[in-house]
Amino acid sequence: MTSFLATGPSLGGSRVGAWLAGLSLRSRILLISAEVVVMLALWQLVVGVFRWINPVFVPAPLSIFSGLGDILSSGAVAANAPASLQAWVVGFGLALVIAIPLGLLLGVSLPVDRIVGPIAWAIYATPSVAYQPLAKAWFGFGIGPVVFLVLVSAVFPIMFNLAAGIRTTNTSIISAAKVYGASKFRLYPAIYLPSTVPFLFAGLRQGVVLATIGMMVAELSGAAVGMGALIIRSTNTYQVGQAFAAIMLVVIFTISMVQVTTLVERWVAPWTRGAGK
Repeated sequence: MTSFLATGPSLGGSRVGAWLAGLSLRSRILLISAEVVVMLALWQLVVGVFRWINPVFVPAPLSIFSGLGDILSSGAVAANAPASLQAWVVGFGLALVIAIPLGLLLGVSLPVDRIVGPIAWAIYATPSVAYQPLAKAWFGFGIGPVVFLVLVSAVFPIMFNLAAGIRTTNTSIISAAKVYGASKFRLYPAIYLPSTVPFLFAGLRQGVVLATIGMMVAELSGAAVGMGALIIRSTNTYQVGQAFAAIMLVVIFTISMVQVTTLVERWVAPWTRGAGK
């Protein structure tokens, strides 16, 4: 114990980090499960038993699980989740179609970067909530505004990460490929894309999260259907447990899509750092 304390906080932290990194997948799952159980138990005691926090603002876990049962049994999730999923899939798919070609061009072509780059950064720097009124004016009150905000939210992190990956490609490899007769277009599948896979999937993971945020911004602002609309209706009727349950489902969906993206990366590019873990 004395020797551990004598090593200092940084070394102790590195030992804990090394211990965590050395855990098997089963041990990690058990550790995370134990943390969740402890957190939920403390939450239930603070809100549900001692009532140190007003449950109208933050309901207890048991109230949230009860609300989850209510929105599932009443068909509210079945009526709203498909609309959100459709808008998310369409918007994210369009983001991929736009972001990947533009990202490749931004990374390779300096003129394209100087012309398109500032415009793209200006749009990216604008909060997605600012586009919500315009989206309604342009696309009406259906699924269009939701798809648009998902697209705007997801396209830029994918595009900019891919462009950054292109710029870090080893110039020696590019020169060697040209010496052996590789054309400019052949460099994309042979050199650029394999070297930028980690950057691409980093952008995809960011895009997944931001796409969900864009979807919720659109649906929370007056959408007739969708998980955001369900959250608003539950909150307006003081069914806070149901609102938190709907939020929990959205969070689970987002985390699941991030994990799916990671699994695809491990399958497509097992050589990337951490892909084999």
